[in-house]
Amino acid sequence: MDINNAFEIITKKFENTVAPKGYSRETVADSADDLTALFIGEIAYSIVYTFQSKRVVLKRCSVEDGTPDNDWKILATWLFDPETDTEREAESIGDDFSETVKGPKQVAAAQKQKKRKKGEDGNIDPLFLANRMVTYFPELKDEIAYELSHYEQFRGVTFAHEKIAPEFNGMVEEANKDKLAKLSAGLAALYSSGDLDTKGIITYILLNTVESDEKFEQLIESFAENDKKVARESRKLRGKKIKPEKPKKSRSYVAGSLNNP
Repeated sequence: MDINNAFEIITKKFENTVAPKGYSRETVADSADDLTALFIGEIAYSIVYTFQSKRVVLKRCSVEDGTPDNDWKILATWLFDPETDTEREAESIGDDFSETVKGPKQVAAAQKQKKRKKGEDGNIDPLFLANRMVTYFPELKDEIAYELSHYEQFRGVTFAHEKIAPEFNGMVEEANKDKLAKLSAGLAALYSSGDLDTKGIITYILLNTVESDEKFEQLIESFAENDKKVARESRKLRGKKIKPEKPKKSRSYVAGSLNNP
């Protein structure tokens, strides 16, 4: 899908949400690196699509004398690949951005995302992954909202295991070769930019729910060679229970000595 058309779908949905609240869309010159839409009202919102990362981001900052102070805070981030994504994905992103700013509860939920430590590998976290899965399974949107409103931090592993994996497995079972190829490209992009938690969720939880070895291989076809090796090694753990590390005997001895002086 043409990225300019997709960006217009996303920003128009957002504009229809904030315009009744007194926000106006300001003219911003696009660059060779990205597309930008700016909305100014009580505060400022910016939607930016970066060509290189294929990422569309919703940000906000304070306004001073009608001008953004440029201390931007990210509210939501999505991947959009013009080569594989469609109008449906653009509509979903626009809806998500609109929901994010509809009220204090939604904004607070978006801001609960755990801040990444400096130097941590990857810039896609489990919440980002879950939001991306909404494009395949729209019903997850309400589940994500419930998770964010009931827990201090998004429980990525639990959510993936209980909510995403069953849907993912069902889709893969019914998918044809072309659909698996598209899904493979999406998973590869998420995996390559994901943090360690996200990588683990993709390999150990999502890919390992797939019963068919043939379909598993089709799903990792777009992965980098090293990433394929990791996925295959992870598949060897499928069905096995990993026992927690046992306490060291020396610590038990110390504890016993303290309890029996």
